Amino acid sequence: MLLKSFVLISLCVTCSLAGICQDVFKDPTEDRPFFKVLESQGVEIYYPKRDPKQDMFGIKIYKNQDLRKKDLHCDLCVNTTHVENGCFKIKSTLLSVEPRDVLKYTTLASFTGKSEISVSPANKAEFTDYVIPAPCVCSDPPAGYCDKASSKITDYRPLFKFHESSGFGAYLPRASSTAAVGLQALKNANFRPGTASQQQQTQKLDLNVDSMSERNGCFAYESSALRFALGDHINFVVTGKKTGGEKIRTDPRKVHLRDYFIPATCSCPAEQSNLVKPHKLTRH
Repeated sequence: MLLKSFVLISLCVTCSLAGICQDVFKDPTEDRPFFKVLESQGVEIYYPKRDPKQDMFGIKIYKNQDLRKKDLHCDLCVNTTHVENGCFKIKSTLLSVEPRDVLKYTTLASFTGKSEISVSPANKAEFTDYVIPAPCVCSDPPAGYCDKASSKITDYRPLFKFHESSGFGAYLPRASSTAAVGLQALKNANFRPGTASQQQQTQKLDLNVDSMSERNGCFAYESSALRFALGDHINFVVTGKKTGGEKIRTDPRKVHLRDYFIPATCSCPAEQSNLVKPHKLTRH
């Protein structure tokens, strides 16, 4: 049985993404949905139509929930037959996503000539960092990233802002026990095992900042020298020292640029030509 059909509400498109299906799903083995989230306002979901017999794509999304519990509430359960540029596409303002939210989901599919609905294993998408599309004509908000880092990101885990192909920023809340913070990073590579001195001698770092500047209550670093695109990842280590003189060096951590997460404060005109017309789903 198909999911209950929702009217799809148009989401303000902040940039032209006509080729998003071709760009994101170049790898034929990639079978997870692609999410484009406008913070606190809505979400777009893309899924490639590789099988010509697939006539429906659906998704059940549970925001910040433990799927092992019985009292689950589906935050967005929707399906569509709409295909655009080779992808099933869903746009909705019924789901609001903010920094640090985790969307756990299962996908559904139906195929011409088959009565049963296939259901995928549960997966998840985490929206910890901002990834802003390169063609986005928005101006970044003048302030606010430090505030979001201070209230949302803890335990020496920066909030990253990646403006695709144009640079990035990292923001870390300033604790009273922290005197200075640095950042080391590798693009699309992992840190090799060994001590910190051995790593620097044998492995060239893409980023090695001894001290990040202080701004609006957090440590901040911005650069246009190191650029990223969808599909890239950054492996990073936070360094520095505490006020008592103790050194800070975290274990390596990784951030994947898998989905667009666009700040709500970006203001761009909507593209009326790319809206999905509300329609009822029927099976033939």
